[in-house]
Amino acid sequence: MIFNWKIIDIFAEESEITQVKYTVTAIDGDKSVSTEGYWTFLDKNHQIYEQTSEKDLISWIKAESVIDNACIIEANLEKQLKPTQDIVKKPWVKPTFTVKI
Repeated sequence: MIFNWKIIDIFAEESEITQVKYTVTAIDGDKSVSTEGYWTFLDKNHQIYEQTSEKDLISWIKAESVIDNACIIEANLEKQLKPTQDIVKKPWVKPTFTVKI
């Protein structure tokens, strides 16, 4: 599974980053799900510098969003994507629509 993160907007007070708007897309084969949200940093030591990159912001979000050794944002996308892959036809259920020509 591939996760594509994008930072859409950064909110800061003076040079301290307080909040980030992000979007994440989980891709597995030809199926994908996306989410968009705001992350308010608990750690108030994130400073914005010229060399601060999108990759830095994403790693800070991932570091703060870990529960049970997993990033909750990515874990929730995996949960949403999984049901689309596990559709199983029940052999005892008759088809509801049949075309006869």
